[in-house]
Amino acid sequence: MQKLTLLIGLSLLFASTVFANPKYFNQIKKAAKAYRVEASLDKMKIVPDSNGNDTFHLTLSSNRNNFEMVMLVGYIAAGQAMKSGFGPTAFFVTVDVPLGEGFRLVTTASKDDLKKLLSGEINTSQFVRKVKYI
Repeated sequence: MQKLTLLIGLSLLFASTVFANPKYFNQIKKAAKAYRVEASLDKMKIVPDSNGNDTFHLTLSSNRNNFEMVMLVGYIAAGQAMKSGFGPTAFFVTVDVPLGEGFRLVTTASKDDLKKLLSGEINTSQFVRKVKYI
């Protein structure tokens, strides 16, 4: 009986994030499409960090010269999708650039910095300075 109660409790704990993901992912896809950036659902995932907080990972492809714009679109789309009710604590945007043997730009930004960008407290150049390049 205790195992059943524990199983039900764990499933209810994780159910909110499981059902939030498709709506959140679709919002990101729509927002990215508005900027003419293709975001596929199979390149988005929610991963818990070492503290148990949700982090969002998105991989996008760019042309040779517009990888920074694609990175910004990824962050803006993820931030706009927070209106769906799901808000990860950290965001990781990876941009694959077809340069020579291939170049991968991996970046991360906090939820607070992304909220400041979307509210207009900081502009895109200030946001790019706050983004951490991994």
